[in-house]
Amino acid sequence: MRITLTLEAILGKFAPGPGKECELPHPMTVGQLIGHLGIPENQVMFAIVDGQMANLDTMLHENASVSLCPYICGG
Repeated sequence: MRITLTLEAILGKFAPGPGKECELPHPMTVGQLIGHLGIPENQVMFAIVDGQMANLDTMLHENASVSLCPYICGG
């Protein structure tokens, strides 16, 4: 299953390869995707799927556009 994946800021280091196209071995939820990529769940502040806020139980579909954003702090 193919999705378009955007990993914002420090999450970029977990990208499975160059570019935004990502091939998944099977359909999965946002939470499963986070685990599949090896991202600690506590580093993801929110997820957006097809322009809508999503939760960990949101099921991904073929050609979904997924963006994962980390917690950000500054001063």
